[in-house]
Amino acid sequence: MDHQQIRVIILHSNRLFRESLALILAQQKAISVVRAAAGFDHTEGELTSLQPDLFLLDFGVPGRGGLEDARRIRAISSEVKILMIGVPDTEVDVLACIEVGGASGYLLQNASVENLVNNVRAVVAGEALCSPRIASLAFSRISALARQTVESRPSNLAHLTRRELEIIALIEGGLSNKEIATRLHIEVQTVKNHVHNLLEKLQLDGRREAARYVKERGLAASW
Repeated sequence: MDHQQIRVIILHSNRLFRESLALILAQQKAISVVRAAAGFDHTEGELTSLQPDLFLLDFGVPGRGGLEDARRIRAISSEVKILMIGVPDTEVDVLACIEVGGASGYLLQNASVENLVNNVRAVVAGEALCSPRIASLAFSRISALARQTVESRPSNLAHLTRRELEIIALIEGGLSNKEIATRLHIEVQTVKNHVHNLLEKLQLDGRREAARYVKERGLAASW
């Protein structure tokens, strides 16, 4: 088989529907259906032998069906793509596909055959086709999660000495250890010691992460 073939596994509880999908996809150039079944029942070894590029999953009832299959697939492989089909046009259900099922893409309940084929090719190519409304929703969700991560990160600034606060603010300003030593009229080795201590106190991995830490909290404006 041509190595450029897109290898698809179809999982749908309705036999007539999944066999119809298999026939439709089999007629498309460079798409091969390697298995069609009612649900996911593969072992890791079987999944490896089939070498699928994409799982086509029926969304089904929230909390069951495709979402459960998607979680089981993700537990075995984080690389294979998942395209959820028959998804209701609601923000809750679309987000469930992404957040709960780890889907790479989705098709709404009123999608056409053309939508199906285009999405199969797009998802395997690492792209995602979605409406502007859903794209905006996804960006808003990512932004909210990023803010939660920052807000939930423990703040250990109270454990820093005044000198360490001065130094971390200067790090954010882009100064080297030598420049900081000159600015504060101390030895370079003393600066290095302070940097080592403040990184340990804040549980940060390096100067770049320290600069980001300062910028996120607006600390530089205070010094």
